[in-house]
This record gives sequence, structure tokens and C-alpha cells, in this order.
Amino acid sequence: MKAIKALSLASAALVAALVTGCDNQSATSAMPEVNDENCKPENIAKIGDKGTQQAFSSLCLRRSGDFKPSPKREW
Repeated sequence: MKAIKALSLASAALVAALVTGCDNQSATSAMPEVNDENCKPENIAKIGDKGTQQAFSSLCLRRSGDFKPSPKREW
């Protein structure tokens, strides 16, 4: 009985290991070009990968070029 459980567990692990490598999606999704049209909120929401979506929205916020950091304050 123990041999059957061990064999079924080993075969299940083998099948799981083989199936996890069968993903057709690319590891990283392509980030669209940063421009006025793509930086609209409805177009940013269309990006499926949340990490790519956050990185792209950060680039959209920083694209203007007139960013001025706040002066350092000593409290």
C-alpha cells in the first residue's frame, strides 16, 4: 500500500513539473511607447501585467521633464 502511494505521489509530482513548463506566454510583456495617447488612464488599465502597468504609469508621470525636487528641510 505504501508503494502505491509513493508511486502515485511521484507520478503526480512529475506531471506537475512537466505541466508548469508549458506556458505559451512570454515572461515579460512588452511595454508600450510612452506618449500622450498611451498615458491615458484607460490605456494604462489595458496593460495586463500589473508590474508592467505600474512601471509604465511611473514612466508616464515622469515624462514631462520639468520635475523639480523639493528643497531639503532640516527640522
